Amino acid sequence: MQLFFAGAESQSHIDLLRSCGVNRVAVSISNLARHTSDYAGWVAKGHLTGLDWLVYADSPVTPVAPLLELLAGSSSEPEAVAGPVDWAEDTWINDSDILFLPIWDGRDASILRHLIEMYDGVMLPDAVVDNPATVRQAKSAMGRMSTLAALTGRSKGIDKFDLLVSSAWYAVQKHGETQVWIGNRLVRMNSDDKHMKRQRYADSIEALGVDVGAVLADDPKETARLAIYSWQAMEQYISAGRTMEHSSGGSHLPAVVANGGMARSANNGSSNGGVANVPPPVRHQSTTPIPVMGLETLVVDLQDGEGNPIQEHHTLIESSAESLRQCNTCALALACPGHQVDSACSYNIPVVIRTKDQRQAVLRTLVEIQTQRIMMASFGEQVLGERDETVGKEMDRLFAMVEKWKTIEETTTKLNIGITASGQEADGSLGMISRLFGSQAGANARVLDVPQLSDEYVEDAVMVED
Repeated sequence: MQLFFAGAESQSHIDLLRSCGVNRVAVSISNLARHTSDYAGWVAKGHLTGLDWLVYADSPVTPVAPLLELLAGSSSEPEAVAGPVDWAEDTWINDSDILFLPIWDGRDASILRHLIEMYDGVMLPDAVVDNPATVRQAKSAMGRMSTLAALTGRSKGIDKFDLLVSSAWYAVQKHGETQVWIGNRLVRMNSDDKHMKRQRYADSIEALGVDVGAVLADDPKETARLAIYSWQAMEQYISAGRTMEHSSGGSHLPAVVANGGMARSANNGSSNGGVANVPPPVRHQSTTPIPVMGLETLVVDLQDGEGNPIQEHHTLIESSAESLRQCNTCALALACPGHQVDSACSYNIPVVIRTKDQRQAVLRTLVEIQTQRIMMASFGEQVLGERDETVGKEMDRLFAMVEKWKTIEETTTKLNIGITASGQEADGSLGMISRLFGSQAGANARVLDVPQLSDEYVEDAVMVED
């Protein structure tokens, strides 16, 4: 496996990676736009000199013009280019010797087969890497010489890829995470429990050539160096043909450390042949719910068997406005007015539906949004001077939404009763009515509303015959 460290569009990242002996980096063409508007001038300044580098898109709508400007200003070709398929189809890249890896979204298998036939591999984005079934599908479709690449912040399941662009290493700076290689797997500790667990892996941290005291003191630079060395060690471990373990057991293999480009074995002076004696980590399950949901407590007043008042507490789930959205991995990064590099999302979605008025407000908002879409599409018809079939479809959708809204808000009470009789019951006997409403109900149903004398009936009949 070839590992490329993402984040090379930042000068501070490049300097840190170089100091740790990293020689393969990845540049996001989208994030580079946050640092410069002169792509050719940026690469001509030598930011990537002496490094093996690739350039990638983290959005399927990333334009190709910045990429072409970057390549035109570079004195060396990248190891690979990963992005939308039109990056190659519409440019000279399709006829060049540059390894082009089109991004496959994991949806249509026929598109995957076409991409593999046309190019030397594919790149899977982070959302697809999260799906093991899709990864297996892509892996099985690869030819012997094809390259299966991934763009991800994950650390599990990555040994299935031939090329990896990883943004996980700088999560230590973004989220206060700690990452340490312990010989046969990468341990990642979040900001909540890192202070408790770091001491447990002190031997492995020291074996990687990192100052344990600085890491325990939460020094950001030393913690970042620890992550970089850990990922280098993991790359060597996987490249040697070994599979990473994801269990909670401790390490039983010497940690291979990449420090300044030189590989060495961990040796802390112990009597077990240089193998760091790392105690097995204790599995800790947080009581904090996932960010998309929250918890609230419902208190119910009751009485016990003796009539004494008691209270029962019930936990209910509710939606939460918090999220894990990050600017660096957001699909809207190019156009979002609140975008900031290495920052969490500036916006939240505080939706609360507890009352009829709140429900009414949500329904009204959705109908208004749909109406705005129709108006914008209609405006596009007028500007472009051509008919758009989607406008009519969106109008039909709006009418359906309004009809459903009326149904939800309907407060009229209705009662409909239907009776079907067959056989003798249908032959005027009204047996069904008698069984439902009593024996006298059938007879009453045959009684006229106003009694009529027989003489009057005969007289009316004679007059009709005359």
